[in-house]
Amino acid sequence: MRYRIDFGQSNANRIKAQKFRQRVFRVSETGLDEDKFDEISDHCLIFDKKKDDKLVLVFRSRSFSSMKDILCSYSAQYYDLTKLASLPFKPMEIGRLCIDKTARDPFLLLTAFKYLASLISSGQRDFIFGCTSFSGANNPRHLASLSSLKKNQLAGQELSITKKSNTILDIKKLIGSDKQKMANSFLPPLLKFYLRLGGKVSDHAVIDRDLDTLHVFTYLDLNEKKNN
Repeated sequence: MRYRIDFGQSNANRIKAQKFRQRVFRVSETGLDEDKFDEISDHCLIFDKKKDDKLVLVFRSRSFSSMKDILCSYSAQYYDLTKLASLPFKPMEIGRLCIDKTARDPFLLLTAFKYLASLISSGQRDFIFGCTSFSGANNPRHLASLSSLKKNQLAGQELSITKKSNTILDIKKLIGSDKQKMANSFLPPLLKFYLRLGGKVSDHAVIDRDLDTLHVFTYLDLNEKKNN
């Protein structure tokens, strides 16, 4: 197998992930991309054994005992998740996924997503959520990409995500672009992963100036998938 995977909450894993994210997200070789959620999350690090065990992809995950607890999640900083709090799910939040800019192997993402699927299965999680990001807050290409999301890919009333941030983009106003097919290819890999499994997104995107990204709240109800 080409890739080696480390997973857990160790200090060493966390710092490696933070240094890697700093390099990818902030284009800096000094400092750490860190927040208060890092110490209470598990970090997945994927190394390429063909490149002297180089770190090429990271993401973090956090499991919650109930949906009420997701009100203290990373995503809840940007989206009002109150309407989800009483639902009977076992949630897991996925986030901070980033890939080495020089990585070209298409099987790298497949490896990450297979491992992610194993985490979901072993933890018996049935509600997966997180913020999926487009790089570049002002990139006009993102408008076409967001407009490619079909109406049935937006969260319904029963799982509606209420606006919380003051800097948002209303996706519903974008739907109907004549460039939808082309734009769909520019969706972030993690977002494509969710959508292929029947995932839904919030009807608005949040502009994150700190990381220079545009992100949407994304979730996957695995019970709904089983029942379809």
